[in-house]
Amino acid sequence: MGISLDIAIAGAGPAGLAAALYLKRAGHRVTIFERFDEPKPVGSGLILQPTGLTVLADLGLLDDILVLGSRIDRLHGADAKTGRTVLDVRYDAQRGGRFGLAVHRAALFGVLFRAVRREAIAIETGVELETPETGERTTLICGNGRRIGPFDLVVDASGSRSKL
Repeated sequence: MGISLDIAIAGAGPAGLAAALYLKRAGHRVTIFERFDEPKPVGSGLILQPTGLTVLADLGLLDDILVLGSRIDRLHGADAKTGRTVLDVRYDAQRGGRFGLAVHRAALFGVLFRAVRREAIAIETGVELETPETGERTTLICGNGRRIGPFDLVVDASGSRSKL
């Protein structure tokens, strides 16, 4: 193992949870910061593309998610008036028997969140990160003025409305 870094991850959604698992397994000290008082899924259903399924397989979580979703081999869409095909994605056209998986966002969140808990990755909730104070290391400033850190690396997985 090489250098062990202190890493902050902003956001306990699928991207933040997966990043935390990878970084912890690489030997780093990881803390996830979530603005909600309790980490939870936001949204409804989604389709995990083959790349996302590859990530879950790499994390050892593929079997856990497969039982919670429905396999998709093809996406086909047609214009309602003309019947003309406007979308035709055939996952089996690629090598390796690839497919998509229709799954509820809560199921994906649950699989990743349980894995994070099993690996004892720290999660701090109710933390509104607003500003990074950068230098040799980064300190995170919260909305209430609290200063967190310093960290060697900050991963912003807090979504499109991120203040970071």
